[in-house]
This record gives sequence, structure tokens and C-alpha cells, in this order.
Amino acid sequence: MKVLFSVCAFLLTVSLFSANLVNKDSKKYDIEVKTVGTTHTSINGSTTQMGGAPDGAEIKIKDTGSKIKVSGSKDVVIKDGKLSQ
Repeated sequence: MKVLFSVCAFLLTVSLFSANLVNKDSKKYDIEVKTVGTTHTSINGSTTQMGGAPDGAEIKIKDTGSKIKVSGSKDVVIKDGKLSQ
């Protein structure tokens, strides 16, 4: 029971402090999101991944090399192949 409570509290905290990942470009990008491990994924052009940028995560666009460390829950934006927050 204690473990279940801890896991639920962790998941709630992560979801509360995750920023959205917003791609304003029309191009699809392959990205890496590093938190505890590395997640390789992609984001389609002109889309938003809800909660796709957890607080403290490092995000890198593989195609352009642009990197950012997420701080807080403000949206992380891809524009012209560059990450900003």
C-alpha cells in the first residue's frame, strides 16, 4: 500500500510539472528526451505533445542539434528547428 501511494504521488507530481512540447514548424523532428533514462521519439509538424517535456528533462532535436533543459511547466517550443522555453 505504501509503495502504491508513493508511485501515485510521483506520477501526480510529474504530470503537474510537465510542460507541453509544441512544434510550430511544419516539419517532423526526431527528438531525445532525457529524464531518468533516454526516450527516443518524434514530434509531427504543427502539433503539441501534452506533458511531453517533464521538468528537469533535457530535450534534443536530433536533426538540428538544438538542446534545452526544461525548467518548470512553461511550454517548450520548437520554431525554426530551435528549442526555447
